Amino acid sequence: MKPELVPTPPDILDVAALATWLHVHPTTIRAHAAQGLIPGRQIGNRWRFSRSKIEAWLSEDKRDDEDNKAA
Repeated sequence: MKPELVPTPPDILDVAALATWLHVHPTTIRAHAAQGLIPGRQIGNRWRFSRSKIEAWLSEDKRDDEDNKAA
């Protein structure tokens, strides 16, 4: 069976799109964004996220995990 391909998300994502991409609940995205745990910008009462910044954040987080395993 072929693995399911995940489409590339757009350059700017809203909460729902980011939640779908990361497979988490939108409430989690909002809470983490408000705490500064996820890179994003609040415009009015809506959050927007740069795909490239999220990808960099995910890569950074992965490197941190690998560093912790090596220690």
